[in-house]
Amino acid sequence: MYSQISSTIRTLALAVLGGLVGDIAGLPAGWLLGAIAATLAGSLAGLRLHYPSELQALVLLLVGISIGSSFSPRFFSEAASWLPSLAGLMVAMLTITFTVSHALSRLTRLSGNTSFLSAYPGHMVLILQTASQYPCNVPQVTMIQSIRLLFLVVLFPLLAQGAGSDKVLAAQETHYTSLAMMMLAAVLGAAICKRYRLPAAVLLGSILGAALVSISGFEAGRLPTGLQTSIFILTGAMVGTRFSGSSLGSMAKLLPVSCFSVALTLFATSAIALPISMAIDVPFTQLLLAYAPGGAEVMALIALAVGHDAGFVGIHHLARLMFMAISFPLLLRLMVTDA
Repeated sequence: MYSQISSTIRTLALAVLGGLVGDIAGLPAGWLLGAIAATLAGSLAGLRLHYPSELQALVLLLVGISIGSSFSPRFFSEAASWLPSLAGLMVAMLTITFTVSHALSRLTRLSGNTSFLSAYPGHMVLILQTASQYPCNVPQVTMIQSIRLLFLVVLFPLLAQGAGSDKVLAAQETHYTSLAMMMLAAVLGAAICKRYRLPAAVLLGSILGAALVSISGFEAGRLPTGLQTSIFILTGAMVGTRFSGSSLGSMAKLLPVSCFSVALTLFATSAIALPISMAIDVPFTQLLLAYAPGGAEVMALIALAVGHDAGFVGIHHLARLMFMAISFPLLLRLMVTDA
C-alpha cells in the first residue's frame, strides 16, 4: 500500500514538473504535453510509477465537466448541422479499421489477429481483454495501441495550434454556482451510466450531466485556470504511465510499425474529414480532433486548449465509442480467427 502511494506521488510530481517545463517552453497544450513527456520518460527509464484507477475515474469526470460546460442553450439548433460529420465519422472509423489492419497484415510480420486488434480505433480495455482470449501477440497489441495514442496526442496540438475559433475562449468569467451544479449533475450522470454499464460510463455520464445543466441556461463560463491546469497534468500522467513497465528497446522495435499505422490513420481520416469540413463549414483541424481514433478525453482537452469547440469534439468521440462498441462483435467475427 505504501509502495503504491509513493509511486503515485512520484508520478504526479513528475507530471507537474514536466507540465511546468512544457508551459514555460510555450508548447501548445504545454501542461498536457509536458506531463506526458515527463511520465513517459520516467516509465521508460524504469521508475516505479503508479496511476490508480480512482484517479483515472476522477480525471474522466473532470474532463466530462470540461466538455459539458462548453455546451450552450443553442446546442439543439447547432447539433442538427453535425449530422453529416457524424455520418462521416462512422465511415472514417470503418475505413481505418479495415485499411490499417489489412496493411499491417500484408506489409509487416504481424498476424491477422494482431493486426486487426492493433488497428481497432477505440476501447483499449476491451481490445486487450479480447486479445488475451484469441491467438495473437498481446504485448504487441498493447504497445502499438499505446504508441498510436501517444503520437496522436503529441501531433494534434501542433496541427491545431492557432487554428481554433474564439468560441471557447470568449467566456472569461467563472460562475461558481453553475459550476457546482454541473459537478453534482456530472457525478449523478456518471453513476447512472455505470449502473446501466454503458460504454465509457464515467465520461459519458459526466458530459451528459454537465451539458444538461449548461443547456438549461446555467453556464459556468470559463473553468478556473487552476482546475484546467490540474486536468491537463492528471491526463498527461494517465497517458504517460501507459508505458510503465515497458522498455525503450521494446518500444523501438515496434516504432516503425506504429508510425506506419499512425500515418495510414491520419491519411484516411484526413481524406474523409477534408471534404466534410468544407461542406459544413467546420475548421478542418477541429474535425480531425473529432475523428482522431483514440483518447476521447485527451482530444477534447486539446480542443479546449487551442480554442476549438470542445462540445463538438466530445460528442463525436462519444459517438465513436458507442459505434465501435456496437460494431465490435460483428467485426470480431469477420476479422479474427480462433486458429
